[in-house]
Amino acid sequence: MLTTSLDQLDQRLKTINSFSHNGLGQNRLVYTPSWIAGQKQLINWGLSIGLAPTVDDYGTVYLDVLGTETPNQIIATGSHMDTVAQGGRFDGLYGVIGGLQSIETLLNAFGRPKKTLRLISFSEEEGSRFPTTFSGSKHYARIEETVGLTDKSGISFDTARIRAVSRLEASSVNRSLPSLPLTFTELHIEQGPRLVAKHQQIGLVTSIVGQRRFTVVINGIANHAGTTPMNRRHDALQSGIQLISRLELLAQSLSPDLTVTVGEFNVEPNTSNVIPGKVSFTIDCRHVDSEILNEFETMIHCEAKLMTRPQLSIRVNRWANSQPVQLDQQLLAQNDHLANQLNLSHVSLASGAGHDSQIMSQVTRTTMIFVPSINGISHAPQEATHLTDLKAGVDLLTASLHQQAY
Repeated sequence: MLTTSLDQLDQRLKTINSFSHNGLGQNRLVYTPSWIAGQKQLINWGLSIGLAPTVDDYGTVYLDVLGTETPNQIIATGSHMDTVAQGGRFDGLYGVIGGLQSIETLLNAFGRPKKTLRLISFSEEEGSRFPTTFSGSKHYARIEETVGLTDKSGISFDTARIRAVSRLEASSVNRSLPSLPLTFTELHIEQGPRLVAKHQQIGLVTSIVGQRRFTVVINGIANHAGTTPMNRRHDALQSGIQLISRLELLAQSLSPDLTVTVGEFNVEPNTSNVIPGKVSFTIDCRHVDSEILNEFETMIHCEAKLMTRPQLSIRVNRWANSQPVQLDQQLLAQNDHLANQLNLSHVSLASGAGHDSQIMSQVTRTTMIFVPSINGISHAPQEATHLTDLKAGVDLLTASLHQQAY
């Protein structure tokens, strides 16, 4: 059985994570200095083991070892380099470093593959800096280009992108948009409690939920907190609270599996003695059935319209929309067989989180491998996975890539 170096895996993860110095947890938002440092380090590691690096216009890094027989047939693995704000140590990064470990292990054991092996470190997946998600994989898949966006500091996506990508350029790095792969396998932490609860080492992902993200802006009238009678107020904050509470109840009645999260909330002027005149907040909703998502989106707009009055307006903007997807059944069955051969306990499950695999599945055969998250925690500094579980996932990925490419 081929196994990865646990110490090397751990050290490489720690090295990339050490680049985040700005606050609690990991803050490797796309095109920031820590993100640039991470992608540059990955390129250097790839060069050190003989992989050929390519960077596209969005800053996604591709590391290739050409196949000896059918180099145009590409077997790809990877994930994303960016994190959420104050995120964890493994989300995205584990799939990138785990893929590097697998390819290095295979090269050391068998030499060059028959088909080309490719590691991909997508530029952005999380939607934490700019109001978009999966911009890296959408660009690679030729599905969608990201335009006209700015972050909270007013920096445009294109300005940030061009500056950051220029930092990745070097004489040893090719600049192009590579061809699409024959298959794509994404290794990832589960980001939930099911594997831990079931005492399973591996999750084999059957499908990924669809998700939609909205920004709601409520404009009322800011006024004096002591002199404005309660029945004369147009309080944006109270209206926001009522709308959120109403939507939560509607979601529960629509489907017990529909998740709805208000993750960002802003109040203006945010002063103790002033009635709030404006609030804005995000809504993240997810489900495996697109019809459920359609119905809930209609509910959001209907409830907003019902609460609108002459001196209080509500605007709803949907800025992310990814459809539920079914992943490749043949690759799923293959990984199930390999997990049995490796004596890894495993279970099939759907992913409640969005992943680049959602995008890649639209253009190539795609599969995912999960490993447990301790206490089911992710998108937080407390995110953790036992090293032995991290290694088990890499070992299964290595076996899968070997069967596909050699």
